[in-house]
Amino acid sequence: MTAKSNEQEKSQESKPSKRYACKMFLLKAGFTAAVLAIFYGGYLDWQIRAKMNGQVWRLPAEVYSRIESVKIADDLSFDEVIQILLDNEYRQTTMVAAPGDFKLEDNTIVILRRAFPFPDKPEPQRVLRLRFTDNKLSRIEDLVSVQAVDEFRLAPKLIAMLESDNEDRLAIPLQNYPRLLIDALILTEDRRFYDHNGINPIGITRALIANIRAGQTVQGGSTLTQQLVKNLFLSSERTLARKVNEALMALILDWRYDKNRILETYLNEIYLGQNGDTQIHGFELASQFYFGRSVREISLDQIALLVGMVKGPSLYNPWRNPQNALKRRNVVLKLMLDHQMIGDELYELLSNRPLGVQAKGQISRKYPAFIQTLRADLRRLVGEHKTASLLGARIFSTMDLKQQEQSENAVVNTVSKLQVTTKNPYLEGAMIVADYRNGEIHAVVGGLQTQYAGFNRALMSKRQIGSLVKPSIYLTALSNPEQFRLNTPINNQPITINVKGSPPWQPRNYDRKYSGSVMLMDALARSLNIPTVNIGMKVGLTQVIETQKAMGWDNVAIPKVPAMLLGSYAISPYDVTKLYQTIANQGGRIDLTTVGSIADRQGNLIYQHKKEAEQVVPQEAAFQTLFAMQQTVERGTARSLQNDYANLHLAGKTGTTNDTRDTWFVGIDGRNVSTIWLGRDDNGETKLTGASGALQIYKDYLNRVYIEKLKLQKPTAIKWVGINQYGSWDCGSNRTIPVWANKGQSFCSNIPVSAPAPTSQSNSSNEPRGSLWDVLDKAPIEEAKPQ
Repeated sequence: MTAKSNEQEKSQESKPSKRYACKMFLLKAGFTAAVLAIFYGGYLDWQIRAKMNGQVWRLPAEVYSRIESVKIADDLSFDEVIQILLDNEYRQTTMVAAPGDFKLEDNTIVILRRAFPFPDKPEPQRVLRLRFTDNKLSRIEDLVSVQAVDEFRLAPKLIAMLESDNEDRLAIPLQNYPRLLIDALILTEDRRFYDHNGINPIGITRALIANIRAGQTVQGGSTLTQQLVKNLFLSSERTLARKVNEALMALILDWRYDKNRILETYLNEIYLGQNGDTQIHGFELASQFYFGRSVREISLDQIALLVGMVKGPSLYNPWRNPQNALKRRNVVLKLMLDHQMIGDELYELLSNRPLGVQAKGQISRKYPAFIQTLRADLRRLVGEHKTASLLGARIFSTMDLKQQEQSENAVVNTVSKLQVTTKNPYLEGAMIVADYRNGEIHAVVGGLQTQYAGFNRALMSKRQIGSLVKPSIYLTALSNPEQFRLNTPINNQPITINVKGSPPWQPRNYDRKYSGSVMLMDALARSLNIPTVNIGMKVGLTQVIETQKAMGWDNVAIPKVPAMLLGSYAISPYDVTKLYQTIANQGGRIDLTTVGSIADRQGNLIYQHKKEAEQVVPQEAAFQTLFAMQQTVERGTARSLQNDYANLHLAGKTGTTNDTRDTWFVGIDGRNVSTIWLGRDDNGETKLTGASGALQIYKDYLNRVYIEKLKLQKPTAIKWVGINQYGSWDCGSNRTIPVWANKGQSFCSNIPVSAPAPTSQSNSSNEPRGSLWDVLDKAPIEEAKPQ
């Protein structure tokens, strides 16, 4: 054989071996690729399951306003019930169709009460008929269960969201979303959602052709499942690798979970706007953000707007780009018309409506001072570094929406006017309103900028309290009835007190006027300094401080010097309210709080505010102090309140510090204690007193809200006894005072008395004595009646 033929034979033998090697390589490569694909698919599957089967989102804690009830026992009028419904954002309509609607029928009101997961149990929506007799609520009928009820609760308002990693959402079950919203979303974004397996090749092809024809991206082919994958697991970068991952994970997600689970997650995940630094996710929160209502209560045109925004939340933002938003909304409405979801007449009506969005930033931006106070309470309740454990919880605050709003209005309105009249543009104000019977704070105003989370003066500003300290001193004295009663004469002459290591201290009355003596209650009503110092020194600084700490100032640094008797130290309005809560509650101390209760997402109660009071000072002493504070309003430094509010029998106390740097007022009505401070941040002069400054804010507040009359609940050991103008016991007098009969004593008789009360205390018990007092104490008694 020739060499050439040998080479041909070798070449023919090598060809099968090369083909075999190539096949083996391809087989190995395919196997390797398949293994890698399986492992990669398993990795993607693990990622999906870890998220979907665990905590899908880092849900924020939802903060709600106080839960309000409508009760037959409250004897509410027709107008009062309507106002309660309006305050809770119910809508008067001619037909009750959606949750939050109510209509009037003669002497009845029919409402569709919203469903809500209350802290003790969730309650469904209820159709209720309220019947009125003689303009008073007399009967409440549940028209579904066909039975009468004594009361019903109203769903509170969402006022803030906490700790959310710059993402806010309200995750709700699929069944709580309106069917029309779901249908409009699927029609607009993914018409074959229930037919495809996570990706839609037809849709991708159609979008690709449309984009080629247009020369730019005008249509997307992503399914709802792909959009969810991108939002939950991937970034928004436009790369081939991301699109491949998106498609693979969409297939896996669709294989792992049913369509309804995917749809529910999408509805709660989709990004729909920006609230400052915080992203708004999900249709429920977006509905609250843009319309101030739950997604279950918005109209069809509003649904169309939200669905239209899915394509571009920034481009179609109704506040920033209202014309774009309007056009996009109408595109969605036209799609609904074309697919016979709505008719021509309804389309014309809805497409011509304005956008109907509320003022910008109504979630997480209002009530900053109250929310700051609530955050401080949460840190105290659960620990400084454990507030993250409240993620997803529902926090039911104690805020009363109307009182909060009107407190803000009162501070802003009055301080603005005083800035003009006093030519002092630097005046600021703060206010706290709390229910003294349970310690719940209903309103907090931290300054004139009520919409901005700046310096919270109500909580953090420590200012000298001046005369606000006096009721605690008088209460300390009245706790010892053997020495002090309301008509005990107190020296009102200039005094000098020697203080070791300091110059002699010579306190003065504000008006520089003095007298021989003055009754204890008149000294408090007129806010006289000299009698207050005399009482405090007689009782002892140690005893005064112990009483103050027991009443709520246990964390306040109180200097043990005589000047403390005139409020020479600084504390916050919040701490002031603590002490006055105890006085108003007749000696029963309850911790102030902005947190009523906390429940987790499953409805389990995590925390409940304890409303039981601890009796820290004698009830009788607190009762007498309250009575003396009523005299402050009736005839003392707050007597200007009598012109319009005499029928409320309010109690109060003014306060003014040196050089009128701080002005204060504390008012007590039948339910609430209100603490008000007015001054300057730079500690400058205000040119105002407690009566001409802080008290004016309280007057404005009283004009804006319903105020309960203050009715003192007399302790058993208190007797009402008549006195004459000098303070002597006189059963024939029209003026009566409460007296603590700590030993069952009798104090007056029918013997006419006209002699003045003595101006000195001549016996060891410090009880007003002398021949007149001895005769009266031993005479037969006929107890005087209260006025």
